[in-house]
This record gives sequence, C-alpha cells and structure tokens, in this order.
Amino acid sequence: MAVLALKSIPTCMKKSFIVAGMLAMLGLGACQSDQVADPTQGAVPVATSSVRKASETATAEASGVVSGFAEQGKAANARAASAALQQEILTYLNQARAKSCLCGTTTYAPAPALALNAKLNAASDKHALDMATYNYFSHTGRDGSQPWDRMTREGYIWRTAGENIAAGYTTARAVVDGWLKSPGHCANIMNPSFKEVGVGYATNTSSTYRVYWVNDFGTQR
Repeated sequence: MAVLALKSIPTCMKKSFIVAGMLAMLGLGACQSDQVADPTQGAVPVATSSVRKASETATAEASGVVSGFAEQGKAANARAASAALQQEILTYLNQARAKSCLCGTTTYAPAPALALNAKLNAASDKHALDMATYNYFSHTGRDGSQPWDRMTREGYIWRTAGENIAAGYTTARAVVDGWLKSPGHCANIMNPSFKEVGVGYATNTSSTYRVYWVNDFGTQR
C-alpha cells in the first residue's frame, strides 16, 4: 500500500483548508518517467492542502493518522535519508521542473531548478523518522507541529512553504512519479515560488507502510 499527502502555503492568499478527496493515481498527470512503475503505485492517495499567509499560524486538521502501533521494537530499524538518496530525489524533481507539466487540468510552465537546503533536509528527515518510528502518516507531528513549524524550528525563515509526504513507495523514482500523478502534489513540485527543498526518508519494517518520504519546499525571506 502506498499513500500521499501534501500541504502548501503560498504567501498572497488567506487561510483555508481543503480536503481534495480521493484521487486515482493512474492517468492523472504528465511528466512521469517512462520507466516501469513500482507495484505500490496502484494505491489511491489522499491529498490535502492548506493555504495561508506566512505571518499566520497553522490551523489545519490532522489527516491520515495511523494508530495502534505497539511500543515494543517500534524504532528497531528506523533510519534516515542518505546524501545520495537526497540527491537522487532532487534530480528527479528538477527533471520534472525543467519542462512544462500537466498537473491534473493545470499546465505549469518550466520552473527554475530547486536547490537542497540543509535546514529543510533536517525538518524533512526528522518528520519522516518520527512517522516511521511512531507509525503514523500525517503532516501534523505528534507534538501538533505543522510543516512550517518544523522548518522554523530548524532555523529556516520562510516566506512561502509547502510539503509533500508519501509512504509505502520503495524507490525514489516511484515516489516522485507518484507525486507527479497526483495534481496537488505535482503542483507543489512545479510551483515556481519554491526555490529550495529538503528530502526526508525513513524506513521501519515494524510500521504500517515501512517506508516514509517527506519533501519540504520553501523560499526564504
């Protein structure tokens, strides 16, 4: 089973919370790889987005939480993203941004390449590890934090920010293709307002989805 979720917060719009509903993964967008799809891509993702000004506080509800995880052995083999894996995800994201892309019914023009940011990497990795260790799937952390809260905690002073998360995908290529096939996640990837990205990854075979991915997008003030 593989699942996706997203949050985005452009700067010039008022606060809102949108539940996008169930989005079939097959045939939703362009810019996917021509490589053979990962078997987990037959799943159906749930997408959510939150839009607000940079100065406002987050009020989005938690979604997609998985509960009932036994404490014993929960972090037995949880591990974080390697530098090589972060670079691989960045390469696939920038390959998508290098050309026009159809995200659902909206066509996005090519966007400048994203750069990895160490503070966003830290925020992404810590959230991926937390989800893998404590067996939940949500933009909302166990401490109630939202993506932008975790970015700020790492010292990233953002002007605009967003997050894509996924679980159950076994390769970097598969998870980026999964995001690109979901209009909301694809829109975050193609958003020209985002200049930097962090990549988080964690595995724990004792958890429900086993593999967890996080992309934190941002532009600094």
